[in-house]
Amino acid sequence: MKANEFIGMKVLDKEANEVGKVAEIAVVFKKCLVDKIFVSMGSALSKKYLVIVEEDIAEIGDYLQLKIDKAGLEEQVKVDKIDDFLGNATKYKDFIGKTVLTKSGMDVGKITDMLIDPKGCLIHNIVVTTGGTLNKKHIMISDEDIDAMGDYLILNLDQKQVEDRID
Repeated sequence: MKANEFIGMKVLDKEANEVGKVAEIAVVFKKCLVDKIFVSMGSALSKKYLVIVEEDIAEIGDYLQLKIDKAGLEEQVKVDKIDDFLGNATKYKDFIGKTVLTKSGMDVGKITDMLIDPKGCLIHNIVVTTGGTLNKKHIMISDEDIDAMGDYLILNLDQKQVEDRID
């Protein structure tokens, strides 16, 4: 599943009551994990974020269904700001748009999405878009292809290896 399709998905509790919507995911790229899922609850003026981890997820289809009932939701961790509860993870929205470079410093493109398994909390691939507006192409990279991540994402691939992967 693409991460941008997962964000915005409606979330249901154990009794099929709507809890909120997936607002953000926290990702740890070195371990290729979706660390936490943040569900927005409440109105725009009193919005809180429910923190969900892998053990809380029952099923994912058209909706994200939790193993937690209404009483259990009251006990779950809720935060006012997502940044306060990230830990060593990165927000999905902060990762999208990062510039990707080869190991020799050549510009590959920008990160446009991730392929994730939200139930298993795994990141399968990162989608990088390369080329101009009329000539866009995509390349899939995995955690083994990543050398370093900071302001940029540096791959341990050279230009030839990148060109061989472009679809």
